[in-house]
Amino acid sequence: MTNTNEPRRIINTCINIMLSIYQENPKASFGFIGSNGFGEDVYCTKRYRVYSKIIATYFSDKYFYHKENIEKSAYMLINNDALKETPDLVSRIEAFFIEQYEYFE
Repeated sequence: MTNTNEPRRIINTCINIMLSIYQENPKASFGFIGSNGFGEDVYCTKRYRVYSKIIATYFSDKYFYHKENIEKSAYMLINNDALKETPDLVSRIEAFFIEQYEYFE
């Protein structure tokens, strides 16, 4: 999609933004959809496979609960400290995904 076949700079920028947000707000959670490419179904997209591997590398399960929806290529990175304070946080974030992305219905 970048016409450079080199997405690392963009992905690293996103990771740095996430780490910066986390540093400012230690209870921040994150999520993403690995969009499907032309002619690609929404199930376990190429982007999703790449992004989820990178996320697992940078964000430890010691600090984050990793919840994946392979069928929709969605990934939630739920802050464990925030989850302790708000037990329904996962369902609230899932509701947000459904509201924002009509194909989750």
